[in-house]
Amino acid sequence: MNTAITPFGVAARPPRQTDAPPCTRLQAIADAYVDCVEAWSCTPQDVAALGTVAAELVRLVHSAPRVSLGMGRHLPFASSSMRHAFFAAIVGLHIAKAVRLDPIRQLAVAKAALIMNLSSFDLQDDLAAPKASPSAAQRLALTRHPILVTKLLLDSPGADLRWIQAVAQHHEAMDGSGYPCALRGEEICIEARILKLADMWCALVAPHRCRPAKSPREAVYWLLARSRQCLDPRLFDAWRRETGHFPPGTLVRLANRETAFVVASPRGTAAPRQVVSFIGAHGTLYRDPVRRDTAARAAYAIRGYADRPPTAIEPAYWNRIWELSRTMH
Repeated sequence: MNTAITPFGVAARPPRQTDAPPCTRLQAIADAYVDCVEAWSCTPQDVAALGTVAAELVRLVHSAPRVSLGMGRHLPFASSSMRHAFFAAIVGLHIAKAVRLDPIRQLAVAKAALIMNLSSFDLQDDLAAPKASPSAAQRLALTRHPILVTKLLLDSPGADLRWIQAVAQHHEAMDGSGYPCALRGEEICIEARILKLADMWCALVAPHRCRPAKSPREAVYWLLARSRQCLDPRLFDAWRRETGHFPPGTLVRLANRETAFVVASPRGTAAPRQVVSFIGAHGTLYRDPVRRDTAARAAYAIRGYADRPPTAIEPAYWNRIWELSRTMH
């Protein structure tokens, strides 16, 4: 998306595409987000531009919750760390909705997630390489990034205190094991507690240089076994109820070896009744995606989770997948 330019830099309001399909709108918001953070220079215009991007994202999460959650991890980003922050903003908004957080706090969650790693985007991308190993200096930079980004926001006229506090505290933990201030429990604002959970869950379901991506089921159980003490239990339980083991966007492998996309799923541990197949048994993209009833025929039964698509998929094709979901029950 080409963002409008003013004498002050990036315009505060990117072009809206309210009549476009949700996938197209989500991609436009993502493009505006990348433009904003790449040009960040602590000006009021930067703050206004990011606030507008966050507001558009909040609007889309409310109007198209399944599409936003399903597509967040599949959008094409040149930077994996920016993709992570954008997806964490979407997941954070879904958690905030699940616990009925008020609109002002939801907007703070979105803004904080989008910029929480601003000072370490390049470093995180460098360390995503398969054989990369962080040095002592790089580890220190990663640990200090909440402080560095907080300072950048304090130097940015128009950044509100709720937003700044969420960024400053997003690596704190309920049991006091977090950083940089080792806060505990209610000392941590709820926006930061939401970001902590969203940040961890999104990191687990994304591929890492040292391990493959975890499935949504594995991610929930991993957090339950290893990290629940550092998370807000009310938020964690709300997220588990909201997504189940097959949230929208999950890729599954069918008995006939097709790869299918989950567009809607029951909560809890149950598998979705209907999915959209889009990659054939030999790994080629279907010309037209097709609905599959996983309970109607043995060939369409879900056999497990699938890996990310081996090829880039254009937004127009994703829109066709979601169009099929409108007629599913």
